[in-house]
Amino acid sequence: MPALSSADRPFEPCSIAAALAAKAAGVPLEEVLHGQRGCRDSAAARALAMYLAHVGLGVPMSRVALGFNRHRSTVAYACRRIEERREVAGWDRWVDALEEDARCAAKQGEPRHDA
Repeated sequence: MPALSSADRPFEPCSIAAALAAKAAGVPLEEVLHGQRGCRDSAAARALAMYLAHVGLGVPMSRVALGFNRHRSTVAYACRRIEERREVAGWDRWVDALEEDARCAAKQGEPRHDA
């Protein structure tokens, strides 16, 4: 089943997180939003997007799951994967910057700078 289009998405913060993660990971947004797993890079970008939506924007996991057309347990797994990678200082700073971009975009509608 394909993911919902951005116009049909039930929760706008998921769209913001997906766009930021796609740009940061160098993956087309369509691949991040696709209903299938896709390639490793797409799946990693999607995991990052789900993490940004949940942790960075405070969206409940059940809403993130709905926004990405995934099961709640998939969102939980993605968040654990990203959190584990945050042990690396450079990765942690990069994710911090993306979280800040997500919060800015949610408030103003635009990211504050390129991720």
